[in-house]
Amino acid sequence: MGYYRCGCDTIRNVQADETLYIESPNYSGYFRANTNCRWRLTAPTNYLLHLNCYDVILAKSTNCAADRLEVSLTGNALLTDASRYCGQATFVLQSTANKLTVALRTLTSSTGGRFRCQIAARRPPCDCGRRRVVKIVNGARTVANEFPMMAALVSIASRKPFFSNRHAITAAHCLLSRKLADTVLLVGDHDLSTGTDSPYAVLMPLTTFTSHTGYRAQTSVNDIALVRTRDEIVFTRGVGPACLPWQWPTATFNGQIVEATGWGTVDFGAPTSSVLQKVSLNVISNESCRTKMAGVTASQLCTFTAGKDTCQYDSGGPILYTNPNNGVVFHVGVISYGVACASSSPSVNTRITSYLTWIKANTPGIQYCEK
Repeated sequence: MGYYRCGCDTIRNVQADETLYIESPNYSGYFRANTNCRWRLTAPTNYLLHLNCYDVILAKSTNCAADRLEVSLTGNALLTDASRYCGQATFVLQSTANKLTVALRTLTSSTGGRFRCQIAARRPPCDCGRRRVVKIVNGARTVANEFPMMAALVSIASRKPFFSNRHAITAAHCLLSRKLADTVLLVGDHDLSTGTDSPYAVLMPLTTFTSHTGYRAQTSVNDIALVRTRDEIVFTRGVGPACLPWQWPTATFNGQIVEATGWGTVDFGAPTSSVLQKVSLNVISNESCRTKMAGVTASQLCTFTAGKDTCQYDSGGPILYTNPNNGVVFHVGVISYGVACASSSPSVNTRITSYLTWIKANTPGIQYCEK
């Protein structure tokens, strides 16, 4: 920036569970006038930085326009989103992701002061299933990053949510004849037609496709697959994992209202949507489903709501159930197949609870958030 003097602009990686201190020059004495320093701190992926400023003595001024500490909880190096602190105070803050920027700015007329802060990198408690509380066919647009778990396989039409910092779930049929080297996972996006609608959008190269070995295209049984990213997915306000239904291994969800999300067509034969869509659907029993869709198995989950449905190119996307007690979102199904869009027949989805053991077996080393 050219604002910070040599030796007072620090870039530092904070290791997992490490604690360190930042302080004003000449601490425990007072800094000189026109002292300007900056600390840019980075923790490991998916850790947060905890800032405890327990010794702050700065001149008090209106809106902290004179000597001040500036703190960006997003790690913005230019501090354009920073909060200001001055006077004699203590404060404790936490970064929004794994980056934090702190700056000391003082005037040429400063009478001096001092500060000292403790910084620690900590892994936050398990967190999944977040959504912003604010149609596919007869559905509605979502707001940007309403569903932080949504992702898209760029270069193919199928969309899917991710559930760990390395994996996303999709339908096995979405990966047929696809080339790993030509496919990336896009996380944190909302409008696929522009790169400016979300600050959280990131393209993630992939290392593996893992389709269920029992998948049969003729019957769509075991229509589930995993993709693994080369790098860890960084969780932010706009990017976060889905919860898997570990606590409901035998639940049918019959009679429950679920949501499907996707960038598919909004009507049969229509263009795909560039903006993420959502639609509320009813889960029906498999017995009822078989009256229209023969061959449905226990490992499949059916949805039907008159005039509403998933549609073309929504395949591989999620069926999401929101726990009414706490608002946590669970990934309970993978969109698989149907008859046209919003027809008189149900849509058939892969039932996630039938594949929890398979998912765990094919994601070694992953620690799950079992809410």
